[in-house]
Amino acid sequence: MGELAYGGIVINNAGEVLMRSPSGFWGGYAWTFAKGGSDPQDQSPENTALREVREETGYVCEVVAPIPGAFESETCTTKCFLLRPIGEVHSFDHEIQEIRWVSKDEAFKLINLTVPEKGRLRDSNALKSAIEVMQSL
Repeated sequence: MGELAYGGIVINNAGEVLMRSPSGFWGGYAWTFAKGGSDPQDQSPENTALREVREETGYVCEVVAPIPGAFESETCTTKCFLLRPIGEVHSFDHEIQEIRWVSKDEAFKLINLTVPEKGRLRDSNALKSAIEVMQSL
């Protein structure tokens, strides 16, 4: 199972998904979602997800809904939240080389460029669940 992480899948009002590309193709990940471990200052999984998205993409978001389930990769288990952007801080973490708004179909294509199979499955399953949550609202 590994470390527990919290992440956010950001979908805007146009239905586009915010993807991030880690610097140097870190860990074999081409495109993925913002996520990370909790910080004692965060005090909640939701705040951890919001902080990670802000740091790794430059976007300030609000939580729309939790995404059911836990999504495993090689190193951690991630619980995700569906997020909506409400502002932009215009800079993002040095660990990220690019962020991009894409259609849902393009997001799945970008996820498939990731090398580790468990990471690909984690991200594609999390995105599928996020889309289901969004459609149920």
